[in-house]
Amino acid sequence: MQRFAIFLQKRFPTFVQWLSIAKWQYVYYALATFDLLTISSSLYLNHKIMDIYTQSIEVNHEWAARLETYSELGQLLAEVNAPGNDVFDSQDVNLESRRLESAQDIFHRKFNLVRQELQTQVEPAQSTHLLQELDAVQTATTEMVAEAKLIFSYFRQNQPEMAGKRMATMDRKYHQVNKALATFRGNVSQIQQQLLQQQQIAASVFRHYEVAIAAAMFFIVGGITLYGHKLAQKMKSDALEKEKSITELQQAKTLLQQQTQELQLTLDNLQKAQLQLVQSEKMSSLGELVAGVAHEINNPVNFIHGNLAHLHEYSHNLLTFIRLYQKFYPKAPPEIQAEAEDIDLDFLQKDLIKLLDSMQLGTDRIRRIVLSLRNFSRMDEADFKTVDVHEGIDSTLLILQHRLKAQSNYPAIEIIKDYGSLPPVECYAGQLNQVFMNILSNAIDALEENNVKRTAAEIQAQPSQIKIRTSTINAQWVEIAIADNGVGIAEHIQQRIFDPFFTTKPVGKGTGMGMSISYQIITEKHGGKLQCFSTIGQGTEFVIQIPIQQKVREAVSLSSKIQN
Repeated sequence: MQRFAIFLQKRFPTFVQWLSIAKWQYVYYALATFDLLTISSSLYLNHKIMDIYTQSIEVNHEWAARLETYSELGQLLAEVNAPGNDVFDSQDVNLESRRLESAQDIFHRKFNLVRQELQTQVEPAQSTHLLQELDAVQTATTEMVAEAKLIFSYFRQNQPEMAGKRMATMDRKYHQVNKALATFRGNVSQIQQQLLQQQQIAASVFRHYEVAIAAAMFFIVGGITLYGHKLAQKMKSDALEKEKSITELQQAKTLLQQQTQELQLTLDNLQKAQLQLVQSEKMSSLGELVAGVAHEINNPVNFIHGNLAHLHEYSHNLLTFIRLYQKFYPKAPPEIQAEAEDIDLDFLQKDLIKLLDSMQLGTDRIRRIVLSLRNFSRMDEADFKTVDVHEGIDSTLLILQHRLKAQSNYPAIEIIKDYGSLPPVECYAGQLNQVFMNILSNAIDALEENNVKRTAAEIQAQPSQIKIRTSTINAQWVEIAIADNGVGIAEHIQQRIFDPFFTTKPVGKGTGMGMSISYQIITEKHGGKLQCFSTIGQGTEFVIQIPIQQKVREAVSLSSKIQN
């Protein structure tokens, strides 16, 4: 304390001289006033940043809701496009025409609601360009519907070949519609990101005032130290009052530090919210890509699959005709016999049927893969839907099949299914499938890491396995457990495994958001539980528990609020 007083006397002699002749009660009041101003400023900054944070969350929720609505337009467009393709399978022009009119009517109602919402709820500076892009979507949709109606017209005229030629044109129009809609949603996402950046910049501006507050606190502490020193020399009788004042000012400093920490925590939460919104948008875009690829593959495969039956019939008729010809005209001219030997007619007759059967199996497998991609993406299920959980698990496994197959240095990963009798479950199907994908991908990574450290004999003795077990806990809850026999997870890592941005993978291989988002999907979106149990050297098990019905989740949430 004496050193600090000597320092002030050397550097600020005029100020120290003024203090020596000033009335100390006024100095005390001045310091108290300055302290109140500092605390008030800190509270004001906290209030402003909380306002910015609240406004940012509201804006983000508003635009996120719009993005979900615009995603529904893509599904409705798929419904409008489907009759033009399905008529080749059903051959029922009247039925498909009615489906087209119904789907077009639903799309136009949703489209008009979107346009009206943009015109009335969004600022003109943002909505003008978006409305122009909506016009492009409407124009492309009209052209696609016109192509579908033209296909129906050719079918009515019994000209399926001409209808087939128009199908490719209709698919191009559908691609143009999706491209226009993707551009529209991309601009909406860009507006959302711009609003987030504006809010973040506004919040960051207030951080500069923290330096001023810190300087003010330094000034207060300096004044307190000098004030206490002078009081000790000149007012021994007021020692008790001095200690009380110092205590009060120190408490103010602590309060200010706590408020500064709260401000920093608020900014961190804002950044986490922004990253989670970006991750959600990435997953939405990935789901659209998967659904689009599945759709593009589905059309030509259905065309081939539908014609294979006719090809099989025609080939059988031709082979029957050849056998009849050989039966009644066994002595063919030399030229015909020579050609039959050159083409190996007997082998051709046997192999042609096998070839057609092989093509049938191949198209069936491609159709199953396309169905799995559609089940995994679940782009049409933005709300709670009643689904078969086993179907989602099987679709995810089929997508990951390339990672489960045998590699050059170790055998295939064995999948052991212990499925119980589960009722249909109300859930966000696409998000629940993403949880399965994250857990299964991590399990495969753990098994591959374990195989690298083992010899071929050790791998043969204890092959890599993933066990999936499902069961009903009671009439209201189901449980899904996914376990591997990999390296296991250390206890100190288990405590952080659901933390955002935490990962043990190398840089560039993991973002640290997969398990955090999975935990959020299970606990917040479904009101369930996600737990991790692991033993080093034995493996890891993730246990998911979710309610069967939505009303059970609401009851659990209400109970938690009452307890809190």
